[in-house]
Amino acid sequence: MDSDLFSRVYDSLFPAVYRYVCLRIPAAETEDVTAEIMARIWKASGGFAGKSSLKTWALKIAARRVAEYYRRRKQTAIAPLGERPILPPGGLNPAETVPESLAIRNVFTQLPENQVAVIELRLIEGLSARETAEVMAVTPQAVDSLLYRAKQSFRRAWEQETASVL
Repeated sequence: MDSDLFSRVYDSLFPAVYRYVCLRIPAAETEDVTAEIMARIWKASGGFAGKSSLKTWALKIAARRVAEYYRRRKQTAIAPLGERPILPPGGLNPAETVPESLAIRNVFTQLPENQVAVIELRLIEGLSARETAEVMAVTPQAVDSLLYRAKQSFRRAWEQETASVL
């Protein structure tokens, strides 16, 4: 096993996989599930055919593992509000971002899972409609339509959330 190659793959994919898992898995298990997904990605890397970007391929593996997690537990797919803010590991200053992150998490808990997923994949991770469609197992047209509805839903929920603060 080439440890330098592993480090490069890990460093490039971990932030996206962690964010994906953080929105879907309870905080107590986020790190374990993320580590398991990263191990699966590494083990399956020999089968990567290059038909999509490495990030898209990795997020498909993450989506399957998260679905498997909930099939086993028969729970909802969004981590409960109040567990922790959505922050990248080792990234931003929590004192500056925690209140806004909590408000965003609260808004996300009000949206359907597929709307949260399309916002994350298209707007946060920057995947194309085609790549997002591949991860979500839908058509690119469905992604565009879903993203439009998700933005509207998010905007309405955000306005309600911030109006209650003022």
